Amino acid sequence: MHAVFVEVDIEGDVSVEEARKRLQEGAAPMVREAGARAGYWLAPQGGRGVSVIVFDSQDEAEKMADQMHVGQAPRNAPPGVTFRTVEVREVLASL
Repeated sequence: MHAVFVEVDIEGDVSVEEARKRLQEGAAPMVREAGARAGYWLAPQGGRGVSVIVFDSQDEAEKMADQMHVGQAPRNAPPGVTFRTVEVREVLASL
């Protein structure tokens, strides 16, 4: 298994409820359609959001990561949100 580790910078006022709604309506269905096994988006803190999206293969993870570009806004993100980190990493263990 491989995961896409993502950090976003959040400038301005983005509420947790707005983030939750946009993620559930946009990001989660998109990664599910791309074949993700699991995805976790953590509540933003200190102007930073973090997510981990798990795929069965490195190829699937890299294909997803190739759609995310540091410094650009995620699709359907509120204003002020930009990618800070996008990395593909091997999953070494899971529960």
